[in-house]
Amino acid sequence: MRLRKWDRAAKGGVRKGHTVLAVPSLSLPFFGIQSAEQMVHYEERIFYLFHILRNPLNRLIVVTSSPVTETLVSYLLHLIPGIPHSHARRRLELIHVQDNSPKPLTQKILDRPALLFRLKRLLKGSNRASISCYNVTSLEEELATQLQVPLHGPRAEHLQLTSNSGSRELFQALGVSHPQGAGGLRYIGDVARELVKLAQANPGLEKACLKHNFSISGFGNAIVSLEQLHQRLAESPEIDNPFFRWVSDNLPRWVTLVHQKQTWGPYLERFQNEGGVLEAFVEGDPCSVEVRIDLDGTVDVIGTHEELMGGENAQTYVGCRFPASSRLAVKLGEMGAKIGTWMASEGVVGRFTANFLATPKGGDALDQLYAVDVHLRKGNTTLPLRTLQLLSGGNYHAHKGIFTDDRGQQLCYLSSDHFGAGQFKGMMPRDLLEIITCSDFHYSSATHTGAVFHMLNGISELGQTGITCIEREHEHAERLYYSVFQELEMERGGYKWMT
Repeated sequence: MRLRKWDRAAKGGVRKGHTVLAVPSLSLPFFGIQSAEQMVHYEERIFYLFHILRNPLNRLIVVTSSPVTETLVSYLLHLIPGIPHSHARRRLELIHVQDNSPKPLTQKILDRPALLFRLKRLLKGSNRASISCYNVTSLEEELATQLQVPLHGPRAEHLQLTSNSGSRELFQALGVSHPQGAGGLRYIGDVARELVKLAQANPGLEKACLKHNFSISGFGNAIVSLEQLHQRLAESPEIDNPFFRWVSDNLPRWVTLVHQKQTWGPYLERFQNEGGVLEAFVEGDPCSVEVRIDLDGTVDVIGTHEELMGGENAQTYVGCRFPASSRLAVKLGEMGAKIGTWMASEGVVGRFTANFLATPKGGDALDQLYAVDVHLRKGNTTLPLRTLQLLSGGNYHAHKGIFTDDRGQQLCYLSSDHFGAGQFKGMMPRDLLEIITCSDFHYSSATHTGAVFHMLNGISELGQTGITCIEREHEHAERLYYSVFQELEMERGGYKWMT
């Protein structure tokens, strides 16, 4: 069988619904980190698709590893404006495979013939159906072939275009500024030689960044201190093979791994297997642009973000602000359109995110945008952006760097995947929802403002959840964020809110 193509046009001008099969599989080459705590509830990030049920003709089928509670389902359906809960619920099908192993969800589905048959039966008769997933690998292509349902996204063969090495080649070809360094590295000897070149060319450079070709939220990154290397170069300017061996031997002691549960041996083994890059560490404000490429090759800049980073050396994604400030938004849009045009010429379809560092860090004016990487998948910022779009019926205007809803009012948000930061352990999702329902902070479809939660099932175990605080000004969104936190802190000790 061949992969079926998707015809997005409604025939005869008749209004038709769309059936989406959501498969939130972590089918990525670097997902040896699937056991990390932050990834346990990652599948819930695709639940923004519940909002497609706002169209009364749409249907949604969601496959997950473990069951989705009715508390969470009711909350998500309640957010949909203008649609009775019962009507939306009839058009929602939830299926779980009862398998929490770190194997990709798509593989779990392919391993269950009866489940495949059930999905075929659910999709039967729907001429406008597609599969939505985080990214496309050979596993997702095999699932689409088995079900004879099209994937709306890039082909698996395009994945290498946006590896960290591929991203550097892309930036070089397009003349987009990016950190000094080298890609296509595999062995520690190559890393040592490139590290010496980098240090020689930049005597004042304090740190470098070593990255696997495929990484997410900073996992796969390592920070390399150059202090001892600069000292040795000053004492012994002669560079020969013994010098490179000295660098290779000392490299493990100079490295700080972003993922604290990793050790140097496994990190290096993965680097040798998939390759990676070495780059100068740039002190800048992290920001990004998200772009959609349609089936006809149309390139649309759909959002810009300032990203909030945490952890040592600020390498781990914790949240974002939307849209990016006026200092960044329009320029980011221009860069996104430039990269998107090239992607479209290569036959890429779907979403991608391009990440940048803006210098000077914390500055009011923009000196330079350094391109860091490109990801051909639903990224960290996809969930809050799609949530806002689907709830408000609005759009991003790239030429102005603003977002307006279906009434023309400007909206923005502050979003985080780590709301609570471990402090809410033991709180049940139902507890949180009851507290917020009794407050003034719950999202309102009347004003298109308020707090929307995601990854709720992680709060009891991890003490944190996801939140998107939607407001008309950034200052108000930040104030709402801290107000919700204070409300939960204050009320969880008493039970007046309990029903």
